[in-house]
Amino acid sequence: MTPIDIINLVLISTAAIAGLAVIFGLGLAIASRIFAVDADPRVDKVLDNLPGANCGACGKAGCSNLAEAIAKGEAPPDACPVATAQAHKLIGEIMGVAVGAKERKVAVLLCNGGDRVDSRHDYSGVRDCRAAALLHGGYKQCEYGCLGLGTCVEACPFEALRMGSNGLPEVIEERCKACGKCAEVCPKNLFVIQPVSKNVHVRCKSCDKGAVTRKICSVGCIGCKKCEKECPVDAIKVTNFLAVIDYDKCISCGKCAKVCPQGTIADFRKARKAGEPIPSVVAFTSAVAAPEQAGEVTA
Repeated sequence: MTPIDIINLVLISTAAIAGLAVIFGLGLAIASRIFAVDADPRVDKVLDNLPGANCGACGKAGCSNLAEAIAKGEAPPDACPVATAQAHKLIGEIMGVAVGAKERKVAVLLCNGGDRVDSRHDYSGVRDCRAAALLHGGYKQCEYGCLGLGTCVEACPFEALRMGSNGLPEVIEERCKACGKCAEVCPKNLFVIQPVSKNVHVRCKSCDKGAVTRKICSVGCIGCKKCEKECPVDAIKVTNFLAVIDYDKCISCGKCAKVCPQGTIADFRKARKAGEPIPSVVAFTSAVAAPEQAGEVTA
């Protein structure tokens, strides 16, 4: 084969490939027009007013997914619990829907034990509450209480939680967006999302009998029913040795907190007025030092 033949072969091959590229390109262009889906311009506008945290608190895969749902009318303009009231209003204007004011919500920890509850065994595993809970429900004597390893703190995308010196996570309410991530990762289900107007909370989840609770935690609910008798609106009942508040009835008068002999029921009114982190409203002296070394908890 002569050099001229080789050059001709290369030119023919190049021309053939270029021709195929043109044909395929035209085919793709025609297909894109035939199967084109018109994008709703409101999606981008809605997305611009969402926080972009992609926290999943709305129940969607992320902010983009929620923006599409809002544009389609599958979700209300205020579906994002993290977005501000102003953002909700702007999204409502984009969608041509009036958005009413919503009360701000925050995360509340329903445990006040912390370092006041001793450990029943040493734990030297992964520093994660979920991992620790897999071993006999955790290393704490109270099987219902906070393990204090800070999994919720790590999960919070807004840095609204921090570990206090008492072995309990503190909620920094001015940063909290009520996304619920802390509630999702807590193996003891100790976090609830409540309106800030609800100032009174039973900070215990123990369903043990009073005598058992008193032995292992000085601030646990003993089911004495003093709160139940004191409540003027019948908003608190003791069930399974645990006081439970009906927030639909509760008026946050704080009378139950005043008569609670264990200090289990907390009134956040003063702390919120002062802008203090929760649950630092109830000060106490730690009986056991909080674990400092990663992966090690000692009784």
